[in-house]
Order: sequence, then structure tokens, then C-alpha cells
Amino acid sequence: MSSIRKDVEQMTQAHLRNVQQLAVFYTGAGNVYAINIAKVKAFIITEEVTITDTPTDTDIIAGIATIRGEPVTLINLDIWLGNKTPHTLEDYKLIIYCEFNHKRVGFLIKDMLNIVEKTTDELRNSEEQNSKVTYTTYVKVNQVDKLCTVFNAEQLLKDIGWTDDGDHAVNRYVTGPIMTDKIVLAAEDSTVAREILRKFLEKIEVQYEIFNNGQELIDRLNVINPAEVGLIITDIEMPEKDGYQVASFVKENSKYNNIPIVVNSSMTTDAVMGKMKAIGVDGFIGKTDIPKMYAMTKKFLEQ
Repeated sequence: MSSIRKDVEQMTQAHLRNVQQLAVFYTGAGNVYAINIAKVKAFIITEEVTITDTPTDTDIIAGIATIRGEPVTLINLDIWLGNKTPHTLEDYKLIIYCEFNHKRVGFLIKDMLNIVEKTTDELRNSEEQNSKVTYTTYVKVNQVDKLCTVFNAEQLLKDIGWTDDGDHAVNRYVTGPIMTDKIVLAAEDSTVAREILRKFLEKIEVQYEIFNNGQELIDRLNVINPAEVGLIITDIEMPEKDGYQVASFVKENSKYNNIPIVVNSSMTTDAVMGKMKAIGVDGFIGKTDIPKMYAMTKKFLEQ
């Protein structure tokens, strides 16, 4: 555990090497899953925190834990993933303490396996087959290749009621169209987030193209007249080319670096935002933050 904590505390500039760092763990059911290390604030030993059993509308929420003096919602991944086998808190050795969209959440896990690095080429998008899965890859477990699944955080947040389909927020906060003749290019691999983004862009009545990953957006940039592009919006965690690579491509290329680029991501930790600021992005928005997205889009498209 000490080496794992050290890896988290001394996060490398993984995006400079075109890799994603994944924290690989066992669920209570013994399946191998992973989460991007950039979303992780800490690994907490379950028995060292106070957990309150708080009534909710869903059994996916296991209670509230007090972590570092803050209340943190605990998620039972086994239940969300469809494993109905009864488990008690004693079955979960660790809590992965994370931050999504400026919300603190903890995932109950059986045990940690390792922290691994995977190139974006090694990640296979699986969301079309299962909305709870972002992508899959293979990791070594006892010298044997095991299928490892990276779960879809956006779908999880929607399932526990922390985000909606975007209609309410778009109708409430978008007060009118944005006047521009330029196009917005966006990259987003999550179906949930992509649909909210589509509704937003249609509501502001701009031309737009949304791509399923960063490579597709870069390919489009290579053939479009840069003067026609008013704004680029990109997620971070994507296969093929991620948001770090998209932002670096734009900011390091004199042909495109005058195009504003905004990051739209649920990865809202200080470390992630610091990395993006170092690359030179023009703005950072937590996913589904429609008021901020409207203000920032208006600022860049009408300037």
C-alpha cells in the first residue's frame, strides 16, 4: 500500500508519454476493474473510517463515510454492476476516494492489485456493448493476462441521480442563441455526456461536430480550414487520443493554437486542472456544468 500511495502522491506527467495511469482493483465479486489514477484523491482503509448507514432511494449508495473531516458518499460497485451476491463492509478492504465533477465519492473495493500504465491504443472502447463500461484492456495478474474493465463514471453519476439528461439544465441556463458563423468541434467518448453536449450545442444554435474520441477530432482538424473553427471542446479520458493529446496537438501547432480549447471533464482534481493549465488550455468545465459551459462558450464564440 505504501508504494501505491507514493505513486498517487507523485503523479507523473503521464500525458507527456501518451499513457493513462490506471488503478487496478478487485471488486467484491473478484472481478478486475480499474479507474484513472487522475480521479483518485487517496486510498483509504475501510476499517479506519466511520461509516454511517444513510437511507437513500438506491442500494448502490452504501452510506456516508467521514474522510479527512468531509462527508463522502460511498458507492457499492458490485451492486451497480449487477452482482447481487450479499456483501458486508468487512468484505471491502479499501475505499478509493475520488472526485468527480467537484463531488467527493468513495468506491468500496475488495483490494488493490496495481497501478499500471496503458497507451491510449491499448484501450478498447466498449460502451456500445455496455453503457457501464468505458473501455477494456488487459493487465497482468499473477503473470496471467486478465481482462480489466474501466467503468463509466458518467453513467454511474446518472444512475445515482447526480446528473440528469441535460434537458432541465439546458432549458434553465441557456437564455438564448450564441451569434457566430464558426463551428464548434468536440470530442467526447461517453454516450451520456455526448448527448448532453449535443442538446446544449443545439440549444445555442451553433454549427457543431462531435467525435467519439480525440483522434477523430484531430483528423478533422487536419482537413478543415482553421479559420472556420471557433472553439474546441474536449473530454480528457478517451481511447485512441485523449484530451491531453488533443490539447497538446492544438497548442503546439501554430496552425491551430489561436483556436480556444476548453476541457469538459468529470476529472476535476487540482492535479488534473494543473496539467491542463500547463498545456495551455483556455478553460476547464466540470461535466454537466451547463451554466459555466454557456458562459465560456459565449465568451469565446462572441469575442
